[in-house]
Amino acid sequence: MAKPSDPGRLREQLTRWTAAGLIDADQAERIEAAERAVMLPGRRLPLVAEVLGYVGAVLAITAIVIAAQQIWKQVPAAQLGTAGAVAVGLLLAGAALRTNTDPALARLRSVLWLVSTAGAAAVAALITGRYLHLADADGALIAAAATLAYAITLWWRNRSAVQHLACFGAAVAVVETAISRIDPHAGAFAFGIALWVFALAWGITVARLAPAPIGMLLSGAAVLAGALITTDQAAGILLAIATVAGLFALGVMKDQVLLIGIGAAGALYVVPEAATRYLPRSVAAPLAVAVVGLVLLGVALWLARHRRKEPAAHGVNGQRGPDGGPGP
Repeated sequence: MAKPSDPGRLREQLTRWTAAGLIDADQAERIEAAERAVMLPGRRLPLVAEVLGYVGAVLAITAIVIAAQQIWKQVPAAQLGTAGAVAVGLLLAGAALRTNTDPALARLRSVLWLVSTAGAAAVAALITGRYLHLADADGALIAAAATLAYAITLWWRNRSAVQHLACFGAAVAVVETAISRIDPHAGAFAFGIALWVFALAWGITVARLAPAPIGMLLSGAAVLAGALITTDQAAGILLAIATVAGLFALGVMKDQVLLIGIGAAGALYVVPEAATRYLPRSVAAPLAVAVVGLVLLGVALWLARHRRKEPAAHGVNGQRGPDGGPGP
C-alpha cells in the first residue's frame, strides 16, 4: 500500500489494480477517499497555496490593468501587451503547478488557465480589430476561432470542468459570430436556432465520447437558452415547449437531476408565456403554473423514492449494502 503522504503513488497503484481486475472503480474511489481523509493535515499547504494563488492572480491582473490604463495614451501597444502578459503569465504559472499531487493545485491551474484563455481572446480581438483592421464580423469570427483553438489546447492538457466550460463558451462564440458573418441582418430567431442546434450536438457528442456532468449541464442550459431566444415567434414557443419536455424526459430516463432542474426552470417561464400569449385574459396562465408546479412536485417525489431504493437494490445484486457490508 502506498504511503499516506504520497497521493500520486496511491492513485497509480489504484489504477493498476483496477486495470488488473483486482478491484473495481467504486472500490478504488472508496480506498482513495479513505486515504485522503488520513492525509487532510498534510493537505493544508496545497489549500493555502490555492488561495494565495487566487489572491495573487487577482492582485497582479488588477495592478497590470491599472498601470496599462495610465500609459495607453503614450504607448499604443499597451493594451495588446497587457492582454498578452496576462495570457502568457497565467499559462506559465498554471503549467508550473504539480497538479498530480493534490486536487487543490489542479483547481488552481484550471482557474489560472481560464483567465489565460480570456487574455488570449483579448489579444486576438485587439490584433484583428486594431492592427489588421478587419471588419467587425470578420474580426469577431477570427478572434473567436483563435480563442477556441487556444481553449481546446488547454483542455487537451488539463481536462477539467473549467477548461470544458472555456471550450464550450468559445465554441458558442464561433457559432454565433459565424451566423453574423453569413447574414449580417440575422435576427434573434436565427441566433437562437443556431445555439439550440449546436448545444444539442455538443450534448450528444459529450454523452457518447466523453461523459461529463459539466458537458450535460452546459448543453442542457444552452439548448434551453437557444429555445427561449426564439420565443418571439410562434414556432419558437413550440420549440421551447418541446425542449422543456425533452429535458424532463431525458433527465428522468438517464437519471440526470441536472437536466430535470434545467427543464423545471424552463417550464416556469415557457408554460405561462405560452398560455398568456394564446389564451389572453383568462385563467389559463395561473392554471398552467399550477399544473407545472404539480408536475414538478411529482417528479421530486419520484426522485426521492427512486434515490431511496437505490442502495437497497444495490445490496440485493450481491454487492455491498448501504452500511458498507454485504447485501442481504
